[in-house]
Amino acid sequence: MSGSQQPRSGAARNPNIERVSDMNLDGASDRPRGSVAGSHRGSVAGSQHGSRAGSPPRSSGHGPPGTASGKAGGFKAEPLGYDPGREKPLRSVDLIGKRVDLPADAYLENPGKSRFTRRPGFNTQGKAIQVQLNVFPIENFAGGDIYQYDISISPEPKKESRALIKKLWNSEPVQKIIGDAGGKWLYDGHKLAWSSKTLSRNEFRVSVDLDADKPNSRRVGSSGVYYVQVRQSAIIKLQYLQGYLQGNIGWDSHVLECMNFFDHCIRQGPSEKMIPIRRNFYPKTAKSQELSNIIEVYKGLYVAARLGEAKRLMINVDTANTAFWRTHTIAVLALRIFNEHKKDWSNFQWVEFAEQLRPVPRNDRQGRTVPGPSEAFALLKRLHKLKFVVKHRGKMNEQKTYTIKRIIFDERYGKEGAHSQNVQFKKKLPNGETRDTSVWQHYQEAYNFRLQYPKLPIIETTRGGLFPMELCNVADWQRYPFKLDPAQTASMIKFAVTRPPVRKNDIMEGFGHLNYANDPYLAEFGIRVSGNMHVTNARLLKNPEIAFAGTAKHNPGFSGRWDLRGKRFLEPNQKQIQSWGLIICGNACTKQEADAFATKFSQTYRNHGANIAVPINVIEVPFSVGDYGEICLRAWNNIGSHYKNFPQMIFFVVPNKNSLVYERIKKSMDCRFCCPSQVLQGGHVKKAEAQYMSNVAMKVNAKLGGVTCKVASPGQGSPFFKVPTMMMGVDVSHAAPGSGSPSMAAMTVSMDKNATRYAAACEVNGWRQEILQSTTSHEMFPPLLKHWMSIHKTAPQHLYYFRDGIDEGQFQAVIETEVNEIRRAFRDCNAANPKITVIIATKRHHIRFFPKPNDQTTGDKNGNPLPGTLVERDATHPHHFDFYLCSHVAIQGTARPVHYQVIYDDANVAPNGLQEMIYQQCYQYARSTTPVSLHPAVYYAHVASTRARSHENIHASQKENIGGKEGHPTAKHSTETYADQGNLSEPLPLLPMRQAGIPPDRIAFMNTTMWFM
Repeated sequence: MSGSQQPRSGAARNPNIERVSDMNLDGASDRPRGSVAGSHRGSVAGSQHGSRAGSPPRSSGHGPPGTASGKAGGFKAEPLGYDPGREKPLRSVDLIGKRVDLPADAYLENPGKSRFTRRPGFNTQGKAIQVQLNVFPIENFAGGDIYQYDISISPEPKKESRALIKKLWNSEPVQKIIGDAGGKWLYDGHKLAWSSKTLSRNEFRVSVDLDADKPNSRRVGSSGVYYVQVRQSAIIKLQYLQGYLQGNIGWDSHVLECMNFFDHCIRQGPSEKMIPIRRNFYPKTAKSQELSNIIEVYKGLYVAARLGEAKRLMINVDTANTAFWRTHTIAVLALRIFNEHKKDWSNFQWVEFAEQLRPVPRNDRQGRTVPGPSEAFALLKRLHKLKFVVKHRGKMNEQKTYTIKRIIFDERYGKEGAHSQNVQFKKKLPNGETRDTSVWQHYQEAYNFRLQYPKLPIIETTRGGLFPMELCNVADWQRYPFKLDPAQTASMIKFAVTRPPVRKNDIMEGFGHLNYANDPYLAEFGIRVSGNMHVTNARLLKNPEIAFAGTAKHNPGFSGRWDLRGKRFLEPNQKQIQSWGLIICGNACTKQEADAFATKFSQTYRNHGANIAVPINVIEVPFSVGDYGEICLRAWNNIGSHYKNFPQMIFFVVPNKNSLVYERIKKSMDCRFCCPSQVLQGGHVKKAEAQYMSNVAMKVNAKLGGVTCKVASPGQGSPFFKVPTMMMGVDVSHAAPGSGSPSMAAMTVSMDKNATRYAAACEVNGWRQEILQSTTSHEMFPPLLKHWMSIHKTAPQHLYYFRDGIDEGQFQAVIETEVNEIRRAFRDCNAANPKITVIIATKRHHIRFFPKPNDQTTGDKNGNPLPGTLVERDATHPHHFDFYLCSHVAIQGTARPVHYQVIYDDANVAPNGLQEMIYQQCYQYARSTTPVSLHPAVYYAHVASTRARSHENIHASQKENIGGKEGHPTAKHSTETYADQGNLSEPLPLLPMRQAGIPPDRIAFMNTTMWFM
């Protein structure tokens, strides 16, 4: 920001909590101050000019960008607006992309650097059908020129002061000028505005005194004045967008400007009537349901602009179900969080709560005993950044919103902790003097009431204010940002899951709330939205036949289901079972119940073709032997001694579902003993139902090297591939927010010619890193490639690379980083580079299919599309090779198709063959008797990356610390959890699945079979 005159700033606020003023404590005017520093703007227009500080009249000189205007020869570097040593500035496309579905080429730094695979044509197989999509076409956007303006405010408000910025924009001086200019104005609440009319001289400047009607209040700086500059930066012509849709021009900044304007235009009207949160809108009359004592779910509306294959724009509208904090006082909310954390705490009230919040002794780095935060106090971290209002006596009409910076904890308050009776500040007295006053004493003197819960901790806000928890009311419409626990998740699903007819009605009702037909902003800019869901031409692919052992085949038709009664697995376990056992953990079930299950399971598995030589050895192991690591050791030794052989499979019967117990068993069995294992719940073992035992048999068979079924082939070869072909799936899973666990990468590779049997490798991938690191890829892929080549006696000539969990902004990184590492592995293994087809598979989208009502030729009895429904038009990209495929039967709710995007393909695959292969392989998922929704390579990678968390190289006690309650982020930061592991630039590698003393053939088998199932 350049300028010759600097506004005067007020005295700097002392961050010491003991010197917070009385105004700050009570919430009087303490509007954030801004400095006269420049701003790194990064607007979509490409303008980098800062606003001029000083009075409204135009200055005479304009220096080059970053110079001090009006100073002869005086060059002044313009501040970046960010710390280059800490972070990169967000590009405009990154900010817009949070609300708009942009194509992958929008994120390229150089649009000419790469061209993603273009659509080679459309599918011609199957049956031509029509389905409705939840998109509403834009029928017209041929308005006139749109004028884009940069907004500059001096002193520049803090980033979080959106309310202040909005207040300045809506102030009388600004609104009078734009009102005189005419037309409709859109404002993004930050840096940009648009209008259908141009300003005189293309800009204006005006001073705004927000304290003009409050002469006695504390003022901003010494003048209480902000300077607002509105300057035209671009003229937007929507013809650019039309040219991109038609394929006449490539993606560039002009097209991005059009999309940015379009996004704000379709959101402006609804934002004035509903609660906007990113891409979602929530009517004030939205349906809601309690999920627990602390959160509730609201049904809202998802709205996003899309570029359509039919060379026009679409509005994607869908339902959105979001969890929000319930509007209690912060004290009540904190108590209920505390009650829900542990069963032992569920009935505790205020006295016990305050007692549990008191500091506990701990040793610091010097070995001294000092007060430390208790387990209950650590739970209060979840309240950080929560917004609240105060409505106590004397503040009933206050509209100000505050944000929690922290719940105060300081060693100096000793074993009592920081509460209202010992946290003090300098209070200004009527005679001008100050004295130390406690928070508790202040409220008694100023408002004549006593705090009910004086021993609760004190809140410090981002503005430095201090507040008792009981006087702070949670502000409305605040999203709950943490992972839901199992009970909350079940309640959420029950509320959110609706059949297609109900979902369609909800969408149409929500579209009515948008009221686009009468939107004054759309009318002003010549934009007209259709009021009907679009009907697209789709295809219904023919389902395959399923082959089992012998000549048994099954044609599931469009029902998408089959059962295993009377069917033998295509391939049984590779080696005869000569050593296996079932372990009863504690009191999970009785010995008689376990014996009955073992007998029935053995018979069921034999009926499906298993090669079994000995009965299952059933052992009871009481909890008194120690933790689950000791239970696994006891099981391993006893079964090995019983059969005089290394165990090939061990079942563990546990009392209930517990993720930490599961991970502890898997860590021991996978990494200490290199032995496949199966965890069973006691309730299922007691029932011993035939279907359950068949389901378990499918998983056990896969872990022992077998194959459940395959797609029937008319000949002896593969129905999919003409040359040696490898299927690969890659996924990266991330820990819950706030957890210190690293990201887990998994890679799965098909090992047979029919792509029915997969091997998997896993490794850490940094902290919250989505793109595979080079070291991670190099650790995982070469061993899998060598094993594949040892089986097939050749290298693959074609590689299908399926990638999950990637958004459009990372497509280029997949090609440049991940694919290049794959090619390097082939070179390192002295194998010829294969042709590679890279396919992104994602379910995180809002496109849904709605067949014609009561039409059983296109939909099932619930109104969902039949398996094999393929959509390539209208909702897809205008030029790129993408499609939506619904390959499964929805058990409940509305089916979600998978969006497949082919971003790189040097094999020139045809749509017919690719789409048929993907659809038919969904029938080969090893543990299912229905086709799955996602290609198995990606599905297996997702399962394996989740399982990899049990292989973390940390102690079980640390796992409990970083996990919190069902993944809640009450845990230590990674730098604390991994503090004893040395250099923290990268997390420690996962524990390998090998161990001294285990035969090499057992280790090799474990690492190349489907251990993750």
